[in-house]
Amino acid sequence: MKKARIKDLEKTYGIILECSDWLKSKGIKQWNPPYPKNLFEKDIKDGNVYYFSKNGKLCGTCTLSKNPPFYYPAGLRNLQKHEIYISRLAVSRGLKGRGIGKKLLHEIESYCKSNGIRKIKLDAIKSNKFLHEYYSSVGFNKIKEFKPLKIRNRKFDPAVLMEKRLG
Repeated sequence: MKKARIKDLEKTYGIILECSDWLKSKGIKQWNPPYPKNLFEKDIKDGNVYYFSKNGKLCGTCTLSKNPPFYYPAGLRNLQKHEIYISRLAVSRGLKGRGIGKKLLHEIESYCKSNGIRKIKLDAIKSNKFLHEYYSSVGFNKIKEFKPLKIRNRKFDPAVLMEKRLG
């Protein structure tokens, strides 16, 4: 797990686009349209984007932030000191089915524990039952369903907030 730099923008954002296209091909509305590149670049500049590689090959990327996402309603915008939010966790589609996502989550948890983080939060659109089951299988619990804020006349689908407490 390495912190992404601007020089990593194209390859890390490429995984986001690849996953967005794949989700769209499956009829899943999450990441459709994909997260804007300019915001992803800002996340890199802010030091929030990480990437994962094995044997020199890029496997995945994620964003870890102490700030809640911009689309959270007011009642969900209060992360505590020892909490972090995972977003844009993506695995290269060429590595699908090899358990890479769970390995990445394990690395994220180890990183968080070593940095005093006690709780990880994330969300998924309500209609993506596969993702809810996936995160539940690795210890995340459903906390609340919510309706994301409307941004620039774009309405987001209802979502589910999930969290995992770290031991």
